[in-house]
Amino acid sequence: MNGIPERISCGKVPENRLTIPSLTSFRFITAFVVFLFHCHVHLKWELGVSFLDRFLNHGAVFMTGFFVLSGYIMAHVYSNTDFTKSANIWSYYVKRFAKIYPTYALSTIVYFLFFRDFTPAQYARILVNDLFLVQGFFPSMFRLGINGGTWSLTVEMFLYLLFPLVMLWSGKSARIAIAGIIFAVIISFNVNLERADPIYSNPIFRLADFVCGVGFYFGRAKINCGLRGHLLTVLLLFLASVYLGSSKYQYMRGHFVVVPLFALWIVLVHRSKSVFYNNKLLEYLGLISYSFYLWQFAAIQIGKKMVVWFPGAGLHLVVLAVFLVNVLVSALSYHLFEEKARRWLLRRFGRKERVNEPSPGSG
Repeated sequence: MNGIPERISCGKVPENRLTIPSLTSFRFITAFVVFLFHCHVHLKWELGVSFLDRFLNHGAVFMTGFFVLSGYIMAHVYSNTDFTKSANIWSYYVKRFAKIYPTYALSTIVYFLFFRDFTPAQYARILVNDLFLVQGFFPSMFRLGINGGTWSLTVEMFLYLLFPLVMLWSGKSARIAIAGIIFAVIISFNVNLERADPIYSNPIFRLADFVCGVGFYFGRAKINCGLRGHLLTVLLLFLASVYLGSSKYQYMRGHFVVVPLFALWIVLVHRSKSVFYNNKLLEYLGLISYSFYLWQFAAIQIGKKMVVWFPGAGLHLVVLAVFLVNVLVSALSYHLFEEKARRWLLRRFGRKERVNEPSPGSG
């Protein structure tokens, strides 16, 4: 029945693996929806079905999935790391930098060399803010460079910076999710009244997503859903994206609903043995999804040129071509640069962690 097991049991999937194939696939699902959203915005692509086009128009809501998943995965990987030890904190930060920064820097440089032209003052501002990954704190940076997407990396680095404190503060208790949900309610309240663009991309407000992800990880054992619960969660999230979303960067009107729904969905995907989530193709796309997310902006610029070069080609064909180009470039980027750079940085600057507790899942 759609590849999702009738009963999702909390004890079926061993949790002594740091890599979770189903959540690797989930990462690509969120990246793909955001990619379609960007094609809708930048290429004016539509499906011709009002309900689905409304979903595409609000596809930025799925950025929340990234940040909730980050909190969940970080809690999984570092659940038994002692962050009171300086060696562990150093190792953690080196790993996060090695994963995020090299591909970000490469894709940004390539984008500027081939696709955009700015004034000297704008370039100076971009250089400073992009270099230190702080562009997400400045709303006016949103349309400079590729900050239409890299603002999210400001968020990620900010959340990674605070993660050791979140872990120490949480006490590895699921109750921290309550704090995340309360914060999401406050955010939605303000977005509905203020209708201000900066809230969407401000790293501080994304703490709600991240903290909720951490809390749901520690409370995952209490969540037991069958097929109907799984499908209902996805349906409610889809409906929330369509009817509680908005345009012009006011995508957090329904944050108080979207955040816990994403967290619940992630728990269910973690538990799922479905071939939909657990297949080699989707898992591989998940592995390259970070590169896929970054290189999409260059691929979409090529799509804009294709519209001019081939005026007779339909937008559906252009979007398909953009997708295939993005996948190809992302695969090359992942194997030839992302992983090599990450491993070099870890060899050069990494330190061995001191772990005095059992490995994840062994207790």
